[in-house]
Amino acid sequence: MDSKQDFFNVIYDYYYKRVDAAIPSELLREVSERITDFYYEQYSIFRLQYPKSVKRYSSFKIDDLNHPQVFEIVIKYFKEKLSDDYSDYSSIVLELNSDELKAFEKSRQQFYCGY
Repeated sequence: MDSKQDFFNVIYDYYYKRVDAAIPSELLREVSERITDFYYEQYSIFRLQYPKSVKRYSSFKIDDLNHPQVFEIVIKYFKEKLSDDYSDYSSIVLELNSDELKAFEKSRQQFYCGY
């Protein structure tokens, strides 16, 4: 399995190109670290849980960044860090407009209330 640093590099580079300096590098690094921590742990678990899929969980897949859990990590990070301004940065990183971000948050709230 690739190292945690390899995962971080892939994630950070992806977002770095995507945001084009619209977000301070320190914030981008920190949110990338949170996503890295989440996925590195998930991949480690899945490699054990699904031995036939070891190859799938050996290197980070960019497509995994489109998962709702990643959106939640990004939004939570910016809420904690910036509180009222979280939506501006979250929208940039997630490439969502304000209405799409609000709709996502509402749908996740409904999802969790259903449990």
